[in-house]
Amino acid sequence: MKIGRKRIILLAITCIFLYLVFVNIDVKELIKQIQFFDKKYIILLCISIILSLACRGICFQQLISKTVKAPLTDLIPLCITGAALNIVLPARAGDFFRAYYTGQKYNADKVKIFGSVMLERIFDGLVILSMLFLGIILYHKSDLAQKLCYGGSFVFISGLILAFLAFRFNKTNEICTFAENKIKHFPEGLRNIGNTIIKFINKICNSFLNGFEVFRYPEKLFLVVVSSMGIWFFECLNYYIMILGFGLDISKSVVLFIISFIALACMIPSTSIFIGPYQFAVIAAFSIYDVNKETALALSFIEQTIVAITTSLIAAVFLIKNNTEYRSFRASETQNES
Repeated sequence: MKIGRKRIILLAITCIFLYLVFVNIDVKELIKQIQFFDKKYIILLCISIILSLACRGICFQQLISKTVKAPLTDLIPLCITGAALNIVLPARAGDFFRAYYTGQKYNADKVKIFGSVMLERIFDGLVILSMLFLGIILYHKSDLAQKLCYGGSFVFISGLILAFLAFRFNKTNEICTFAENKIKHFPEGLRNIGNTIIKFINKICNSFLNGFEVFRYPEKLFLVVVSSMGIWFFECLNYYIMILGFGLDISKSVVLFIISFIALACMIPSTSIFIGPYQFAVIAAFSIYDVNKETALALSFIEQTIVAITTSLIAAVFLIKNNTEYRSFRASETQNES
């Protein structure tokens, strides 16, 4: 029932954004703009997509290198597969998959690795906000961009500080010991249940926080930041290639707004393929530069389609080659959702 309600809510959010996207849209003009795209830029876009995800593989390797000695030849296809699953499935399923697969293959703590993946997302947010700040400096007419930037800065900087403090001053054991002392006078049955729950929470929290161990190694932390910047450089390049493909005569700084808007919008819960929030974000970003709704929607449709096809093909090869038990992963993901 909980999962059913969640999916209904996600569908409702998607429908609201789709209404905002397609209201007052000129379908004939949309089709015309899709046909206008210069197909010769598709190969360049595919290369840029793969390079972006290769940087994510490098970032992931640095985050987990003290736990898992995994080669980039394994981690890069894994990150591409995770990206494909994030597109196809809701609730960032690809992030769960990366932790699940890595833990399964290398006999490592899955919760710890998932903690590393979440830390990676915090660094992503900080790089995205840096790009948004740069965009505001280059083109500062958007009040919406400034509000997003200030709000996002508070969230991600606070998240990074909290992650560091939680790892540096881990009080999980003390808190759980305090809780165990508080239930000592409970009836034996309740006390046993309580102790079991507390021990489970203690184990999970410690494992998750141990995923932040990169804070101990400045050189690895530096590489995480650099590779994260590489990820988003190529993400920006993706949209610059799309701008060239549509022959748009607009400032290069538009990509800073587009990527920032898209990344923040994709954090909004929705159904698969980020349908709704993604298109709305692209239209909102391009509207700053007076690009009409039909052109922005056509651009987002083509870019998203090429990303989905490129990552899905590589993911299919990866899953077949590694004989990954996808059903086991889906069962694990369903348990996490519930």
